[in-house]
Parts: sequence; C-alpha cells; structure tokens
Amino acid sequence: MSGSEWFELAYKVIGGLGVFLVGMMMLSEALQAVASDFIRRVIGWLTSNRLMAVAVGVIVTTIVQSSSITTVMVVGFVNAGLMTLGQAVGVIMGANIGTTITGWIIAVQIGKYGLVFIGAGFVPYLFGRGQVSRPVGKILIALGMIFLGLEFMSGGFKPLANHPEFISKLTIFAADHFLSVLACVTVGCLLTFVVQSSSAMLGITIALAMTGVISFPTAAALVLGENIGTTITALLASIGGNYNAKRAALAHSTFNVIGVCYMVLIFPWYIAGVDSFVESAPSWLTAMFAIPNGEAARGVDPLIAMKIACTHSGFNITNTILFLPFMGYLVKLVTWMRPDKGKVAKSRLKLLGSLSTVAPEMALEEAEGEVELMGGLCVEALEKTSRYVLMEREDSEILKRVEHLEEITDNIQKEVTLFLTGVLQTVVTHEQARRSYALIRISDEMESILDYCVALIRYKARILRDKLELTPHARSDLRDLQERLAAFLAAALKFSKEHTSASNEDEEVRDLIRQADAIAAAADAARDGHLKRAQDGSCHPLAGIAFSDMLNALRRVKSHIVNIIDARVGRWEERREELRILDRDANEESDRQKPVAAALDPEPAGPRPSLVSKT
Repeated sequence: MSGSEWFELAYKVIGGLGVFLVGMMMLSEALQAVASDFIRRVIGWLTSNRLMAVAVGVIVTTIVQSSSITTVMVVGFVNAGLMTLGQAVGVIMGANIGTTITGWIIAVQIGKYGLVFIGAGFVPYLFGRGQVSRPVGKILIALGMIFLGLEFMSGGFKPLANHPEFISKLTIFAADHFLSVLACVTVGCLLTFVVQSSSAMLGITIALAMTGVISFPTAAALVLGENIGTTITALLASIGGNYNAKRAALAHSTFNVIGVCYMVLIFPWYIAGVDSFVESAPSWLTAMFAIPNGEAARGVDPLIAMKIACTHSGFNITNTILFLPFMGYLVKLVTWMRPDKGKVAKSRLKLLGSLSTVAPEMALEEAEGEVELMGGLCVEALEKTSRYVLMEREDSEILKRVEHLEEITDNIQKEVTLFLTGVLQTVVTHEQARRSYALIRISDEMESILDYCVALIRYKARILRDKLELTPHARSDLRDLQERLAAFLAAALKFSKEHTSASNEDEEVRDLIRQADAIAAAADAARDGHLKRAQDGSCHPLAGIAFSDMLNALRRVKSHIVNIIDARVGRWEERREELRILDRDANEESDRQKPVAAALDPEPAGPRPSLVSKT
C-alpha cells in the first residue's frame, strides 16, 4: 500500500471512530433525557434482592448505553454509603449484561442507511418544541452517526484484507491455539484501556471482522479482552474513595477477569457453540444482521457481526448466571483483598465522578446522593448543637466534631457547585437544569446551617467560659425551639428527597409552612419573654446578649431550612400567603356556622345525661 492509501485508511478509521463515539455520547444523553424519571425510579428499586440489583444494572446501562457510566456511579454511591457492597456487585453484574445491547445495535446491517436516520432526526431535533420530540430526533441522529461511523471504519479497513504483508503479521493473533488466544485477550484489554470505551473497541472489532482482516475466533478473543479493559475505568474512579468504593471497583475487575479466565480454557468449544447457535437462528432474525449479498468480503461469514455480538452477550450472561449464587463469596473475597485498615476519614467526601464519564442524568443522581449526605451531616450537627446548648459545662469534643462537620459540608458544597456548574455547561433539558440549580442552592443552605450550628456552640461556650447562667425560662425556650427545628429539618429533608422534581404536593407544603410559622411564633414568644426578663433584671446582661444571639441563630437555621424546601417547590411566600387566606376563610366560615349550630341544638352546654341506667 502506498502512503496515500495509508493516509486514506487512517482518516477513514479515525474519522469514523470519532463519528461513532459522538453518536454513542448523543444516544446516551438523549435516552437519559427521555427516561430521566424512569432512571430515578429504577435506582430506587434497589433492595437486598440479588436479582433486583442485577435488573437495575441491566436497565440503567441499557438506557445510558455505557457500563462505565453505571460502574462509576455505583463506585460513588458505595463510597457515600448510599449503596451496600452487595447491592453494588449485583448492579455491576447487570451493567455487564446491559452494555451488550450496544453490540447488537452495531451488528445490525444498516450502516449505509445512517444518513437516512440523520435526515429523519434532523427535523424534530431542530424544530421540535416538546419535551419528547427533540430527544427523539436526537436519538435518530445518534443512531445514524453510530451506523455511519461503523460504515466509515469498515470502508477504511477494507483494503487491509487484500494486503498480504499486513495479514501475515496478524497470524500471531489468529486465536487458533491457547497462546494466541491469550495474546488477543491481552491486546483487547490494552486497547480498551487506551481508548477508554469498550463500545468503541467493539465497533472496531466488528469493522475489522466484516472486512475480513481478522477471523471470528480472533474477534471473539478480542471481545473477551475488552471486557477486562472496561473495568479499568471504575478502578480509576475509585482512587481517593473509601475501602468499600475500592472493593466495588475491584469486584468488577475480579468478576470479569475470572470469567475471561475460564472462558479462555473452554474457548474452542464456546466459539463452536456460538457458531452453532447463530447458524440455527430463525431466518427473519439472521436477515437483520447478515451482510447483504455481494457486499461481504471474499471468505467472510455474512453472519460474523451477529456472532461477535452473540459472543459478547453470551459471555456476560453466562458469567452473571454462574456468579449470582456466589455473590456473597465474591463480596468476601474483595473484602479480604482490600481490608479496612481503619484510617481516619478525610474531611472531603468524594462521591462525584468525572463529567467525562458521567452523563447529565447520572451526574444529577450522584449530586442528589451527595446532597442527601449533607442532610445527614446537618441532622447530626443540629443534634449535637442542641445537646451542647443545654449543657452546664464545656465539652470540647462536641465543638471539635461540629467544626469538623462544618468543614466537611463546606468542601462538599464547593464540590457540588463546581460539579453541577460543569453539568449545566453540557446539553441538558429544562428539568435537568432546574434540578441542578435547586441542588446548588440546597447545598449552600445546608452549609449555612452548619455555620450557625458552630456559632450556637460558641455563644454557649462564651456563657460557660464567663461562668454565667441562663434562666430556667430561657433554657426551656431554647429546648423547645431546638426540638421544633430538629423535627422541621427532618421533615424538610424527607420532602426534598421524595420530591426531586417540581412538586405540587400542596398539602405537604402547607404542613411545612405551618411548622415554619409555629417556629417563628415560638421564637417571637421567646424574644418577648427575654425582653421582660431583661427589664425586671432577672437575667444577667451578658447572658442575655448571648441568649439573644442564639435566638437569632436559631431563626436563621429555620430560614435556611425553609429555603431548602423552596428550592424544590418554589413560591414559598406566595404559598404561605395562599395558606393564610385559606385559613382565614376557614375561620370565618366556622364563625358563621356557630349561630346556626346553636339554633339547631338548643340544649344547654354541659355534659349530657347518661342513657345507661345505673344498677
């Protein structure tokens, strides 16, 4: 081949790979936009049931079209304590099955119709205005780009089939004996690690096989290696995470490596089984995947693309079925391989993944998990603060712990803001943008709550340090306010978790408004009581100043909790005014009904005579 021919091959293959990868990325984003609510519900199905965990992995990966995205998300959730290691292993097994759908999409022989798909998706994508039409158009364009990219790569590789010198150099990768199979597995693993996409490598493998450059056994061995290479993404994502996060990534690698090892031992029989299975498939099915007559390269099996896709699916399904009963042993194995050395937790919790591997909807799910973590830290900090405020002596351990929690939330808040700002710079739907802004605001409000918890402890420490005392009434008011705030925070966090989308749960919002108003009224009463005590001289002036500061801090905590709810539902003050009008109308109606009730019931007020005779 001349230099110009090699150049033509290079730009066709590299350009085709670029078109293919952009198509895969667009398909993932579009499917997530269409199925975002469904993804959230599916993740919520996670239980200790192994089959359910596997099902979640299959469904989520089928939607996001990337096992790497799913496994990175799983590593993050395990690191945050939002998913157990056992659940994570089940989801990862399911992700391995879900990612094989990509192989079947690639194997469909409609590459030359890629432009038709792009043309069909062009109109709804550019001119559609609904929440569905644009993503559907994007899906069609993405599929067209995937098929077109594969067609370009196949066209680029085609001259290599007629290049004897190149073919002779590939004989070491013929996969016709044990060592050559191992060589192919190693090459597949290394190339997938370099490309960082098993889907891209699968596309290249199918393109090479369809042009006759490599045989079916060689392609099958490369696919096995690609299944190992794809696990490296999760291993990289687990760096900096806790031991459970590392175990989840290690479980993914161990699961795939063991599967490939036994598959290499039975490789000739497995290949023969796949070959026989595909050849015996119904004609209507093989027609979808067969290379059209006259287009197949000389000596190339027309069903080779289908056989490669079947090899990929067969390996992952078989591996999952064999490992499923032994999932508990796999968890024990990776726990033994990566023991917990009991190191002190860092002040920065690393849950959020890289935006290069996490698509918008999955990124939002990770951010939701991070914010939920912050909520738990707020609850702990408020509980410890309440305990400290009512103590009669200083406790430096509580102060250190709350200050440490404040440092953690400060770091998480920065992490969430930077991460979601990156999400907003990608292509997102209106709902995804709304959720991103809500999460940024909620993380900021939670960080502010921790600031006031630290301030409350310092106000009380000042009282203890100066050997002052709060009056019994002041202590009672503080206890009452803190109990109300703890209940309000718990209710607000529960509401925020259950209503990640714009909510119209009016009755729940009204209950929260009533709680907030009751806290405000209690704070006003506490302030009035404090002013009376200050006037009659029953409290020390310096203790009174500290008490006033604590009241203001508690009011601010209430305001930040209100803002958390407002970030989810919006229009807090408008809803509050609507509720005030409703309550006023209800009271007026009740007052109007009283004379009518009195006229209908002329009996005097008081206990009615008993109708039961005494014995």
